[in-house]
Amino acid sequence: MWKLMIADDEPRIRNGLRKTLPWSEMGIEVVAEAENGKEALETAALICPDLMFVDINMPFMNGLELIEKLQAQNPDCLVIVISGHDEFAYAQQAVRLNVFDYLLKPVQKTELSAAVNKALEVLMKDRVELKHTQWMNHKLEFNALTMREEFLSKWITGQLTKEQFEEEWPFFQLHFHGQTSLLLLKPLSKVSVSAPNKIWDPSLLEFAIKNILNEMLPQLPVSAVFSVGKGRIAALTQISKLTVLRAIYQDFERTVMNYLGVSLLLSHAVVEQFEQVPASYEQLHQELLRESVLTPIVMMTKKYLETYYYKEDLSLSEVAEQMNVNATYLSKLLKRDLGKSFVDCLTDIRIKKAIQHLNDPTSKIYEIAQKVGYQSQHYFSHTFKKMTGVSPLEYRKRGEY
Repeated sequence: MWKLMIADDEPRIRNGLRKTLPWSEMGIEVVAEAENGKEALETAALICPDLMFVDINMPFMNGLELIEKLQAQNPDCLVIVISGHDEFAYAQQAVRLNVFDYLLKPVQKTELSAAVNKALEVLMKDRVELKHTQWMNHKLEFNALTMREEFLSKWITGQLTKEQFEEEWPFFQLHFHGQTSLLLLKPLSKVSVSAPNKIWDPSLLEFAIKNILNEMLPQLPVSAVFSVGKGRIAALTQISKLTVLRAIYQDFERTVMNYLGVSLLLSHAVVEQFEQVPASYEQLHQELLRESVLTPIVMMTKKYLETYYYKEDLSLSEVAEQMNVNATYLSKLLKRDLGKSFVDCLTDIRIKKAIQHLNDPTSKIYEIAQKVGYQSQHYFSHTFKKMTGVSPLEYRKRGEY
Protein backbone atom coordinates (compact mmCIF):
# COMPACT_ATOMS: atom_id res chain seq x y z
CA MET A 1 0.00 0.00 0.00
CA TRP A 2 1.16 3.51 -0.83
CA LYS A 3 1.17 5.91 2.14
CA LEU A 4 -0.79 9.18 1.87
CA MET A 5 -0.59 12.09 4.32
CA ILE A 6 -2.92 15.10 4.42
CA ALA A 7 -1.70 18.49 5.73
CA ASP A 8 -4.42 21.18 6.04
CA ASP A 9 -5.45 23.44 8.90
CA GLU A 10 -9.19 22.94 8.27
CA PRO A 11 -10.64 19.70 9.77
CA ARG A 12 -13.52 19.82 7.29
CA ILE A 13 -11.11 19.79 4.34
CA ARG A 14 -9.02 16.97 5.81
CA ASN A 15 -12.13 14.90 6.47
CA GLY A 16 -13.44 15.53 2.97
CA LEU A 17 -10.15 14.51 1.32
CA ARG A 18 -10.04 11.35 3.44
CA LYS A 19 -13.52 10.34 2.20
CA THR A 20 -13.42 11.62 -1.40
CA LEU A 21 -11.87 8.59 -3.10
CA PRO A 22 -11.84 4.82 -2.38
CA TRP A 23 -8.24 4.90 -1.23
CA SER A 24 -7.85 1.23 -0.27
CA GLU A 25 -9.16 0.14 -3.68
CA MET A 26 -6.49 2.34 -5.26
CA GLY A 27 -3.78 0.71 -3.13
CA ILE A 28 -3.43 3.77 -0.89
CA GLU A 29 -3.63 4.10 2.89
CA VAL A 30 -4.20 7.49 4.55
CA VAL A 31 -1.60 7.12 7.27
CA ALA A 32 -1.62 10.56 8.91
CA GLU A 33 -3.09 14.05 9.08
CA ALA A 34 -1.57 17.34 10.26
CA GLU A 35 -3.15 20.73 10.98
CA ASN A 36 -0.02 22.86 10.62
CA GLY A 37 3.24 22.83 8.69
CA LYS A 38 5.49 22.14 11.67
CA GLU A 39 3.44 19.12 12.76
CA ALA A 40 3.32 17.88 9.15
CA LEU A 41 7.10 18.00 8.79
CA GLU A 42 7.68 16.14 12.07
CA THR A 43 5.10 13.48 11.24
CA ALA A 44 6.43 13.02 7.71
CA ALA A 45 9.91 12.38 9.14
CA LEU A 46 8.49 9.46 11.13
CA ILE A 47 6.22 7.80 8.56
CA CYS A 48 7.92 8.74 5.24
CA PRO A 49 4.76 9.12 3.11
CA ASP A 50 4.84 8.36 -0.63
CA LEU A 51 2.21 11.00 -1.43
CA MET A 52 1.20 14.16 0.40
CA PHE A 53 -1.65 16.66 0.05
CA VAL A 54 -0.48 20.10 1.25
CA ASP A 55 -2.38 23.32 1.81
CA ILE A 56 -0.42 26.55 1.39
CA ASN A 57 -2.04 28.64 4.11
CA MET A 58 -1.18 26.86 7.40
CA PRO A 59 0.02 28.15 10.82
CA PHE A 60 3.57 27.87 12.21
CA MET A 61 4.96 26.92 8.79
CA ASN A 62 3.18 27.55 5.50
CA GLY A 63 2.84 24.91 2.82
CA LEU A 64 5.63 26.23 0.58
CA GLU A 65 8.12 26.24 3.47
CA LEU A 66 6.98 22.75 4.38
CA ILE A 67 7.51 21.49 0.82
CA GLU A 68 11.01 22.96 0.67
CA LYS A 69 12.03 21.28 3.93
CA LEU A 70 10.27 18.07 2.94
CA GLN A 71 12.34 17.81 -0.24
CA ALA A 72 15.53 17.67 1.81
CA GLN A 73 13.98 15.22 4.27
CA ASN A 74 12.12 12.90 1.89
CA PRO A 75 12.89 13.77 -1.77
CA ASP A 76 10.94 10.74 -3.07
CA CYS A 77 7.62 11.97 -1.67
CA LEU A 78 5.26 13.39 -4.32
CA VAL A 79 3.41 16.55 -3.25
CA ILE A 80 0.04 17.68 -4.56
CA VAL A 81 -0.87 21.19 -3.45
CA ILE A 82 -4.56 21.71 -2.71
CA SER A 83 -4.96 25.40 -2.06
CA GLY A 84 -7.52 28.18 -2.02
CA HIS A 85 -4.94 30.60 -3.46
CA ASP A 86 -5.23 31.19 -7.19
CA GLU A 87 -2.31 33.63 -7.33
CA PHE A 88 0.32 33.15 -10.00
CA ALA A 89 3.17 33.78 -7.55
CA TYR A 90 2.15 30.78 -5.42
CA ALA A 91 1.84 28.50 -8.43
CA GLN A 92 5.17 29.75 -9.77
CA GLN A 93 6.93 28.98 -6.50
CA ALA A 94 5.26 25.58 -6.36
CA VAL A 95 6.63 24.78 -9.83
CA ARG A 96 10.08 25.86 -8.67
CA LEU A 97 9.78 23.41 -5.77
CA ASN A 98 8.92 20.57 -8.19
CA VAL A 99 5.40 20.11 -6.79
CA PHE A 100 3.74 17.24 -8.66
CA ASP A 101 0.39 19.03 -9.14
CA TYR A 102 -1.43 22.20 -8.03
CA LEU A 103 -5.19 21.92 -7.44
CA LEU A 104 -7.58 24.68 -6.37
CA LYS A 105 -10.24 24.41 -3.68
CA PRO A 106 -12.94 23.27 -3.86
CA VAL A 107 -11.27 20.38 -5.67
CA GLN A 108 -13.46 18.21 -7.89
CA LYS A 109 -13.49 14.47 -7.31
CA THR A 110 -12.60 13.71 -10.97
CA GLU A 111 -9.77 16.24 -10.88
CA LEU A 112 -8.33 14.79 -7.67
CA SER A 113 -8.68 11.24 -8.97
CA ALA A 114 -6.82 12.12 -12.19
CA ALA A 115 -3.99 13.80 -10.26
CA VAL A 116 -3.64 10.89 -7.82
CA ASN A 117 -3.65 8.29 -10.63
CA LYS A 118 -0.88 10.19 -12.43
CA ALA A 119 1.08 10.27 -9.19
CA LEU A 120 0.60 6.52 -8.75
CA GLU A 121 1.98 5.89 -12.25
CA VAL A 122 5.10 7.89 -11.38
CA LEU A 123 5.49 6.16 -8.01
CA MET A 124 5.12 2.74 -9.61
CA LYS A 125 7.62 3.59 -12.35
CA ASP A 126 10.11 4.90 -9.78
CA ARG A 127 9.71 1.77 -7.66
CA VAL A 128 10.27 -0.52 -10.65
CA GLU A 129 13.34 1.49 -11.65
CA LEU A 130 14.66 1.39 -8.08
CA LYS A 131 14.21 -2.38 -7.90
CA HIS A 132 15.91 -2.77 -11.26
CA THR A 133 18.81 -0.57 -10.14
CA GLN A 134 19.14 -2.53 -6.88
CA TRP A 135 19.02 -5.80 -8.84
CA MET A 136 21.68 -4.56 -11.26
CA ASN A 137 23.91 -3.36 -8.42
CA HIS A 138 23.51 -6.71 -6.69
CA LYS A 139 24.41 -8.55 -9.89
CA LEU A 140 27.43 -6.33 -10.49
CA GLU A 141 28.61 -6.77 -6.90
CA PHE A 142 28.07 -10.54 -7.05
CA ASN A 143 29.88 -10.85 -10.40
CA ALA A 144 32.74 -8.68 -9.13
CA LEU A 145 33.16 -10.94 -6.07
CA THR A 146 32.97 -14.05 -8.25
CA MET A 147 35.59 -12.66 -10.65
CA ARG A 148 37.85 -11.73 -7.73
CA GLU A 149 37.55 -15.24 -6.26
CA GLU A 150 38.35 -16.82 -9.61
CA PHE A 151 41.32 -14.50 -10.11
CA LEU A 152 42.77 -15.16 -6.65
CA SER A 153 42.21 -18.90 -6.97
CA LYS A 154 44.02 -19.06 -10.33
CA TRP A 155 46.85 -16.87 -9.11
CA ILE A 156 47.46 -18.73 -5.86
CA THR A 157 47.49 -22.11 -7.63
CA GLY A 158 49.97 -20.90 -10.27
CA GLN A 159 47.58 -20.71 -13.22
CA LEU A 160 48.37 -17.07 -14.05
CA THR A 161 51.52 -15.73 -15.65
CA LYS A 162 53.27 -12.79 -14.05
CA GLU A 163 52.02 -10.57 -16.88
CA GLN A 164 48.41 -11.70 -16.41
CA PHE A 165 48.62 -11.08 -12.67
CA GLU A 166 50.06 -7.57 -13.06
CA GLU A 167 47.48 -6.69 -15.71
CA GLU A 168 44.40 -7.85 -13.75
CA TRP A 169 45.43 -7.22 -10.14
CA PRO A 170 44.71 -3.43 -10.08
CA PHE A 171 41.04 -4.01 -11.00
CA PHE A 172 40.33 -5.77 -7.69
CA GLN A 173 41.68 -2.98 -5.45
CA LEU A 174 43.28 -5.25 -2.86
CA HIS A 175 46.04 -3.08 -1.48
CA PHE A 176 48.20 -5.59 0.39
CA HIS A 177 51.58 -4.46 1.63
CA GLY A 178 54.01 -5.68 4.26
CA GLN A 179 53.57 -9.03 5.98
CA THR A 180 50.68 -11.12 4.67
CA SER A 181 48.94 -14.03 6.36
CA LEU A 182 47.76 -17.01 4.32
CA LEU A 183 45.21 -19.34 5.89
CA LEU A 184 44.20 -22.56 4.15
CA LEU A 185 41.41 -24.70 5.55
CA LYS A 186 39.26 -27.68 4.78
CA PRO A 187 36.22 -29.07 6.65
CA LEU A 188 37.06 -32.38 8.28
CA SER A 189 33.61 -33.82 7.67
CA LYS A 190 30.25 -33.02 6.12
CA VAL A 191 28.60 -34.55 9.20
CA SER A 192 27.79 -32.19 12.07
CA VAL A 193 29.30 -33.31 15.37
CA SER A 194 26.64 -31.44 17.37
CA ALA A 195 23.84 -32.93 15.21
CA PRO A 196 25.03 -36.35 13.92
CA ASN A 197 21.96 -36.81 11.73
CA LYS A 198 22.67 -33.57 9.87
CA ILE A 199 24.73 -33.96 6.70
CA TRP A 200 25.87 -30.71 5.12
CA ASP A 201 25.65 -30.10 1.40
CA PRO A 202 29.33 -29.38 0.49
CA SER A 203 28.61 -26.12 -1.36
CA LEU A 204 26.31 -24.86 1.42
CA LEU A 205 28.87 -25.77 4.10
CA GLU A 206 31.59 -23.94 2.17
CA PHE A 207 29.32 -20.90 1.80
CA ALA A 208 28.55 -20.88 5.55
CA ILE A 209 32.22 -21.18 6.55
CA LYS A 210 33.24 -18.36 4.19
CA ASN A 211 30.49 -16.14 5.58
CA ILE A 212 31.68 -16.66 9.16
CA LEU A 213 35.28 -15.93 8.17
CA ASN A 214 34.24 -12.83 6.19
CA GLU A 215 32.36 -11.49 9.21
CA MET A 216 35.42 -11.82 11.44
CA LEU A 217 38.14 -10.48 9.16
CA PRO A 218 36.87 -6.93 8.36
CA GLN A 219 38.36 -5.72 11.65
CA LEU A 220 41.75 -6.19 9.92
CA PRO A 221 43.22 -3.73 7.35
CA VAL A 222 42.85 -5.79 4.13
CA SER A 223 41.46 -9.28 3.68
CA ALA A 224 40.12 -11.62 1.00
CA VAL A 225 38.35 -14.97 1.43
CA PHE A 226 37.96 -17.29 -1.54
CA SER A 227 37.52 -20.94 -2.56
CA VAL A 228 40.49 -22.87 -3.91
CA GLY A 229 39.65 -26.13 -5.61
CA LYS A 230 37.29 -28.69 -4.15
CA GLY A 231 36.44 -28.16 -0.49
CA ARG A 232 39.33 -25.80 0.28
CA ILE A 233 39.03 -22.19 1.42
CA ALA A 234 41.85 -19.65 1.56
CA ALA A 235 42.08 -16.31 3.36
CA LEU A 236 44.64 -13.61 2.68
CA THR A 237 45.06 -11.00 5.40
CA GLN A 238 47.40 -8.08 5.82
CA ILE A 239 48.97 -8.41 9.25
CA SER A 240 48.77 -5.53 11.66
CA LYS A 241 49.46 -7.62 14.76
CA LEU A 242 50.06 -11.34 14.55
CA THR A 243 48.67 -12.08 18.02
CA VAL A 244 45.38 -10.40 17.07
CA LEU A 245 45.19 -12.43 13.87
CA ARG A 246 45.80 -15.74 15.65
CA ALA A 247 43.11 -14.88 18.20
CA ILE A 248 40.66 -14.20 15.34
CA TYR A 249 41.47 -17.55 13.71
CA GLN A 250 40.99 -19.39 17.01
CA ASP A 251 37.67 -17.63 17.57
CA PHE A 252 36.66 -18.45 13.99
CA GLU A 253 37.41 -22.15 14.48
CA ARG A 254 35.38 -22.24 17.70
CA THR A 255 32.48 -20.43 16.01
CA VAL A 256 32.40 -22.92 13.12
CA MET A 257 32.30 -25.80 15.60
CA ASN A 258 29.63 -24.17 17.78
CA TYR A 259 27.31 -23.07 14.97
CA LEU A 260 27.95 -25.61 12.23
CA GLY A 261 29.16 -28.55 14.32
CA VAL A 262 32.08 -29.15 11.94
CA SER A 263 35.81 -29.34 12.70
CA LEU A 264 38.33 -27.70 10.39
CA LEU A 265 41.73 -28.72 9.14
CA LEU A 266 43.78 -25.50 9.26
CA SER A 267 47.16 -24.53 7.92
CA HIS A 268 48.65 -21.07 8.34
CA ALA A 269 51.74 -19.24 7.10
CA VAL A 270 53.15 -15.71 7.12
CA VAL A 271 54.95 -14.32 4.07
CA GLU A 272 57.17 -11.24 4.05
CA GLN A 273 56.55 -10.43 0.37
CA PHE A 274 53.15 -10.71 -1.30
CA GLU A 275 54.72 -12.39 -4.35
CA GLN A 276 55.62 -15.35 -2.12
CA VAL A 277 51.97 -16.27 -1.50
CA PRO A 278 51.62 -18.91 -4.31
CA ALA A 279 54.76 -20.76 -3.14
CA SER A 280 53.52 -20.64 0.45
CA TYR A 281 50.12 -21.92 -0.67
CA GLU A 282 51.70 -24.99 -2.26
CA GLN A 283 53.48 -25.82 1.01
CA LEU A 284 50.25 -25.44 2.99
CA HIS A 285 48.36 -27.50 0.42
CA GLN A 286 50.83 -30.36 0.76
CA GLU A 287 50.56 -30.09 4.53
CA LEU A 288 46.77 -30.39 4.32
CA LEU A 289 47.11 -33.41 2.02
CA ARG A 290 49.36 -35.14 4.53
CA GLU A 291 46.97 -34.33 7.37
CA SER A 292 43.88 -35.44 5.45
CA VAL A 293 45.16 -39.02 5.01
CA LEU A 294 45.32 -39.52 8.77
CA THR A 295 42.68 -41.69 10.37
CA PRO A 296 39.75 -39.64 11.77
CA ILE A 297 40.66 -40.47 15.39
CA VAL A 298 44.26 -39.29 14.96
CA MET A 299 43.08 -36.18 13.18
CA MET A 300 40.59 -35.36 15.92
CA THR A 301 43.22 -36.09 18.57
CA LYS A 302 45.55 -33.54 16.97
CA LYS A 303 42.75 -30.99 16.91
CA TYR A 304 42.02 -31.69 20.57
CA LEU A 305 45.68 -31.25 21.52
CA GLU A 306 45.90 -28.03 19.50
CA THR A 307 42.87 -26.72 21.40
CA TYR A 308 43.75 -27.82 24.96
CA TYR A 309 47.56 -27.89 24.87
CA TYR A 310 47.65 -25.25 27.65
CA LYS A 311 46.24 -27.67 30.26
CA GLU A 312 49.08 -28.73 32.57
CA ASP A 313 47.57 -32.12 33.41
CA LEU A 314 46.51 -33.05 29.86
CA SER A 315 46.95 -36.81 29.64
CA LEU A 316 46.63 -39.67 27.17
CA SER A 317 43.77 -41.21 29.18
CA GLU A 318 41.81 -37.94 29.18
CA VAL A 319 42.17 -37.49 25.42
CA ALA A 320 41.35 -41.16 24.76
CA GLU A 321 38.17 -40.77 26.81
CA GLN A 322 37.22 -37.74 24.70
CA MET A 323 37.81 -39.78 21.53
CA ASN A 324 35.80 -42.72 22.96
CA VAL A 325 38.69 -45.16 22.49
CA ASN A 326 41.07 -47.14 24.70
CA ALA A 327 44.24 -45.24 25.71
CA THR A 328 46.53 -48.05 24.51
CA TYR A 329 44.74 -48.17 21.16
CA LEU A 330 45.04 -44.38 20.73
CA SER A 331 48.74 -44.52 21.56
CA LYS A 332 49.27 -47.17 18.87
CA LEU A 333 47.35 -45.13 16.28
CA LEU A 334 49.46 -42.02 17.00
CA LYS A 335 52.68 -44.04 16.68
CA ARG A 336 51.50 -45.65 13.44
CA ASP A 337 50.17 -42.50 11.70
CA LEU A 338 52.51 -39.84 13.10
CA GLY A 339 55.51 -41.86 14.21
CA LYS A 340 55.32 -40.17 17.61
CA SER A 341 54.12 -40.96 21.10
CA PHE A 342 51.33 -39.00 22.76
CA VAL A 343 53.85 -37.02 24.83
CA ASP A 344 55.93 -36.17 21.74
CA CYS A 345 52.84 -34.99 19.86
CA LEU A 346 51.78 -32.77 22.75
CA THR A 347 55.32 -31.42 23.20
CA ASP A 348 55.59 -30.56 19.48
CA ILE A 349 52.37 -28.55 19.64
CA ARG A 350 53.34 -26.79 22.87
CA ILE A 351 56.75 -25.74 21.52
CA LYS A 352 55.18 -24.47 18.27
CA LYS A 353 52.71 -22.42 20.30
CA ALA A 354 55.54 -21.14 22.48
CA ILE A 355 57.43 -19.95 19.37
CA GLN A 356 54.34 -18.00 18.36
CA HIS A 357 54.22 -16.31 21.76
CA LEU A 358 57.92 -15.45 21.50
CA ASN A 359 56.95 -13.17 18.63
CA ASP A 360 55.48 -10.85 21.25
CA PRO A 361 58.44 -9.15 22.99
CA THR A 362 56.21 -8.06 25.90
CA SER A 363 55.58 -11.68 26.98
CA LYS A 364 57.85 -12.93 29.76
CA ILE A 365 59.37 -16.41 29.44
CA TYR A 366 57.61 -17.67 32.57
CA GLU A 367 54.28 -16.35 31.19
CA ILE A 368 54.83 -18.20 27.92
CA ALA A 369 55.64 -21.38 29.84
CA GLN A 370 52.32 -21.16 31.71
CA LYS A 371 50.39 -20.35 28.52
CA VAL A 372 51.58 -23.52 26.81
CA GLY A 373 50.98 -25.86 29.75
CA TYR A 374 54.23 -25.83 31.78
CA GLN A 375 54.08 -24.91 35.45
CA SER A 376 57.87 -24.84 35.72
CA GLN A 377 59.79 -22.30 33.66
CA HIS A 378 62.94 -24.40 34.13
CA TYR A 379 61.33 -27.53 32.71
CA PHE A 380 59.82 -25.51 29.84
CA SER A 381 63.23 -24.03 28.94
CA HIS A 382 64.86 -27.47 29.15
CA THR A 383 62.21 -28.98 26.83
CA PHE A 384 62.39 -26.01 24.44
CA LYS A 385 66.17 -26.33 24.12
CA LYS A 386 65.91 -30.07 23.60
CA MET A 387 63.46 -29.51 20.72
CA THR A 388 65.06 -26.46 19.04
CA GLY A 389 68.70 -26.57 20.11
CA VAL A 390 68.53 -23.20 21.87
CA SER A 391 66.83 -21.78 24.94
CA PRO A 392 63.69 -19.61 24.59
CA LEU A 393 65.70 -16.50 25.44
CA GLU A 394 68.39 -17.31 22.85
CA TYR A 395 65.71 -18.07 20.26
CA ARG A 396 64.13 -14.67 20.86
CA LYS A 397 67.48 -12.84 20.71
CA ARG A 398 68.37 -14.50 17.39
CA GLY A 399 65.09 -13.27 15.95
CA GLU A 400 64.38 -16.66 14.45
CA TYR A 401 60.66 -16.36 15.04
